[in-house]
Amino acid sequence: MRRLVGTTLNILALVVALVALAVGGLAYWQSLQIRKGLLEAIVQARGALSGLESRVVEVPIQIQKTFPVQATVPIREDFVVPIQTVLPIATEVEVPVQIPLLGERRIEIPIRASVPISVEVVIPISRTVSIETALSVDVEVPVRVDLARLGAEGLLRDLVARLAEVESQLR
Repeated sequence: MRRLVGTTLNILALVVALVALAVGGLAYWQSLQIRKGLLEAIVQARGALSGLESRVVEVPIQIQKTFPVQATVPIREDFVVPIQTVLPIATEVEVPVQIPLLGERRIEIPIRASVPISVEVVIPISRTVSIETALSVDVEVPVRVDLARLGAEGLLRDLVARLAEVESQLR
């Protein structure tokens, strides 16, 4: 029985050692893949930075802003309204008449007439109008940046040199 337990423990220890070796090998393989990816990224970054100092970059900037607008507008104007019409009059008027011996009598007098009207009426308007509103601006403005004028050549050279150093250490 002791022999069986000892053999089982040896086999279990061997299995644990093999699993640990497999995990270590997998970790080493993963680190090699990460290293390879890092090298590719560094090479691409160096390539992208190499001619950057002489480039002109255009960046679109989105402007979304609402501006309040307040104004007072005076309005002074004369409106001329021409009136050209004929006013018909058709009515009966009772007129008291004093007749001797009979006294006062009321007589109805019919009035039929047409009165022509031709006039220009001037209407002056003087008013101040207050305006309060908000003006919404939604525009995209292209901004051009000449990287040579920024004075970042030294910084870019140092960055490319540091990336070259890291690349040589990873190889």
